[in-house]
Amino acid sequence: MRTEAVVVGAGPAGLIAAREMARSGVSVRVLEEHERIGEPNHCAGVLSVEGLQRLGVEPSRDFIQHEVRGGRAYSPDGQEIRITGSRTRAYVVDRAAFDRHLANLASEEGAEIETGTRVTELKQKRGRVVGVVAAGKGVECEVVIDAEGIGGRLARTVGLQRPSTGVLRGVNAEVSGVELEPHIVEVWMGEEIAPGFFAWVIPLPDGGARCGLACSEGDPVSRLSHFMGRRFGEVEHSKPVVWPVNTGGPVERTYDDGILLVGDVAGQAKPTTGGGVVVGGLCALEAASTAVEALHVGYSSSASLRLYEGLWRRKYGREFSSMLAARRFVNRLSDGRLNRMFDAVRGARLEGALEGLVDEGDMDLQSGVMMSALGHPGLLRALVSTAGRVALAELRGLFNL
Repeated sequence: MRTEAVVVGAGPAGLIAAREMARSGVSVRVLEEHERIGEPNHCAGVLSVEGLQRLGVEPSRDFIQHEVRGGRAYSPDGQEIRITGSRTRAYVVDRAAFDRHLANLASEEGAEIETGTRVTELKQKRGRVVGVVAAGKGVECEVVIDAEGIGGRLARTVGLQRPSTGVLRGVNAEVSGVELEPHIVEVWMGEEIAPGFFAWVIPLPDGGARCGLACSEGDPVSRLSHFMGRRFGEVEHSKPVVWPVNTGGPVERTYDDGILLVGDVAGQAKPTTGGGVVVGGLCALEAASTAVEALHVGYSSSASLRLYEGLWRRKYGREFSSMLAARRFVNRLSDGRLNRMFDAVRGARLEGALEGLVDEGDMDLQSGVMMSALGHPGLLRALVSTAGRVALAELRGLFNL
């Protein structure tokens, strides 16, 4: 069996790459190991309005469950900072339905999608990837788009690094019969709740909520159970789903002869929040354009495919490095320092300043709002008083401030 391009994995990054290649006239086969696209569902499921626009995906009630207009952040000792915006900033989506929507878009452009088909190995010839083996059968191709996920089993066989540092254990569950402020997401911080990250509460229609957290130590399911009990008391909830969350940034290299890495396997997720649908999808657009050009000239060696690395790093490399610097900065703050930071912001009545920054900022490409925050005199004083001048100077240095 032969095709021009094989995409391994029918997650958002793989499906977006498939859609774009098929739209350009490339013959594409997408191979997905699970029987049903989008399952198991392992995502908090909040996607920005601008992010969908950038990915070329029209909002649809097929996958949108709710809208987000603001948020509440809670310190370890329970202090609250509330931020509301003047508009809908994000959608709460059913990730399984969203992935199936992307699959339909790719199919409409001509991509062939096979489910229940696990790729067991990459076929190589003289050090170049020339296809895959799936369900015991070989599929030859000119280029493989590896969107297999964070485990990177296939990528490792050709010497490409998989995400390793900053990989946390995340967990999600849905609760029912709870009262929440509509359209407001909650973020809870603290070592007791979620060391190395945070917990979230995302409102759903009809008295429901999606709760989750990621942590660098301990059992995430036990931590989530404890958090839901603290937040809601006794409450009915779905079976928790555990999955890896990458906060360590992109891997060192995302290409080789005949192969490109996209999405989670490339570490293309936001270190600040772990979200990878939009930024991974944006990188997948660059992978698709590189693959199309390589196929057009009939040359898909690493010398040709390395263009992808330059494209996505030039467009988004600063965003990833900025978010990674912010994540490392926050991870170094003790609960005591976080409490004092919240207290300083509230005491100086800086909630309005934060609200303005968030309202004007970008949820996906976050360096701009970070630079604005580090340049705001009031917020700068609050950060100095709690984090210290040395730590803050290091962070500002990364932004050339």
